[in-house]
Amino acid sequence: MKVRTIVAGLAVLMLTGCSSMSSISNPFEQPSITESYISQFRDVPIPAPMSTIPSETLVTVGPDGSKFGLESFSGRVDGTSLANVMMQNMARQGWQLRGSSVGVRSVQLYEKSPHYAAIFYREGVMNTSMDVWVVNGVNVDILSLVPEVHNGVNGGYSSSYSGSDYSGASSYGGTSSGQVTRLSE
Repeated sequence: MKVRTIVAGLAVLMLTGCSSMSSISNPFEQPSITESYISQFRDVPIPAPMSTIPSETLVTVGPDGSKFGLESFSGRVDGTSLANVMMQNMARQGWQLRGSSVGVRSVQLYEKSPHYAAIFYREGVMNTSMDVWVVNGVNVDILSLVPEVHNGVNGGYSSSYSGSDYSGASSYGGTSSGQVTRLSE
């Protein structure tokens, strides 16, 4: 009789104990990455399990109020899943995927005129890191000034710039002649 009472008591304790086990989280379970939030960059949605790393983040504000720079994140998510969700999130915000490379370290390149975004992924043992770079587009007209700036800075060289060719003697005693192609023609 005592044995049956003890077994029944243990059974009741085990059943009540098991019912409270559902509140314990599984440390190996991957969190859902379908929910997202907007962090520093207003049109780059970040999956909810990813947390900002302030010590590795550098964001600046442009004259028009838009933000540029680097924001770093880390979270316990699968790298491949994270890259796929980011691809979907960026497309929803109007970003066009221009290229990607997948591996242990992956990268995705996006364009949303006049801005560019590069997202770098690094999978670790416990966490996946994600660096989001957002930059303003390059003004091609500025590139056409490179030869003039080069000549102005290197005034000690005996050189001249005229139109689309560059020729002159170097300070090493030899002569050199080359062609500079203008990008904005």
